[in-house]
Amino acid sequence: MKKIYLFNKSLLNQSIIVYYNAEMERLQILSENKGKTGIYLWTHKESGKLYVGSAVDLSRRLKDYYSPSNLKRRDNYIARALISHGHTAFSLTILEYIDITNLSKDETKTLIYSKEQYYFDLLLPVYNIQKIAGSSLGQKRSEKSKEKMRRPKSVETKLKISEALKGNTHSKVTKAKMSLLKIGEKNPNFGKVHTVESRTKISISRGTPIFIYLLDGTLEHTFPSVSVTGKFLKAQNKTISKYVKSGEILREKWILSLFKK
Repeated sequence: MKKIYLFNKSLLNQSIIVYYNAEMERLQILSENKGKTGIYLWTHKESGKLYVGSAVDLSRRLKDYYSPSNLKRRDNYIARALISHGHTAFSLTILEYIDITNLSKDETKTLIYSKEQYYFDLLLPVYNIQKIAGSSLGQKRSEKSKEKMRRPKSVETKLKISEALKGNTHSKVTKAKMSLLKIGEKNPNFGKVHTVESRTKISISRGTPIFIYLLDGTLEHTFPSVSVTGKFLKAQNKTISKYVKSGEILREKWILSLFKK
């Protein structure tokens, strides 16, 4: 089951798409991201360890992570972890889709690496061996590729990249929102039917999403668990659970629910 964390759009103008079970949602992951460019995140749900990557075609790149032979050939931290723990132990997050329309190959590469570096610095992923986006330390480069890297970027290229990177500032608000991805909440069993009360208890321990609506029915926030909701609203877990179960209005503006309308 795919979930989308919709943060306050006035603070963070993007949606973060989360596939909670990378094994069960494999076909969905590959089909929904076909031909799309972006930044992805593997999260080991139990430990909270992260891996950030990027791709011009996400589906094509992510398909490699489901190939045992490719994982063995890569033989890096994330490949070993996927082989050792299995895809069920991981969630996959699409941090951001990138528009590369009208960009040259070099401009596309520079833009993607700039975005990827942003998330490296923000999330500090443990599974990434190199902490510099696009880095290939230890790999031999041809003289031709070295020459390409040394070429100065044109003013036009810099302007395109600068425009595309607008909004990716390391503000305290952005860091606080993105830090939710580091929380090692466990995936719930979506196949079971539960009462509102039992689902509330499960959400505290396993991470069932909490949906926050305005009085007019507009969905304003979605959080992965009662505890994360409590941190955002600066309220205790029992207070959040109370309002979820009762359906009462919180602070005269919000209605909390376990169900997406």
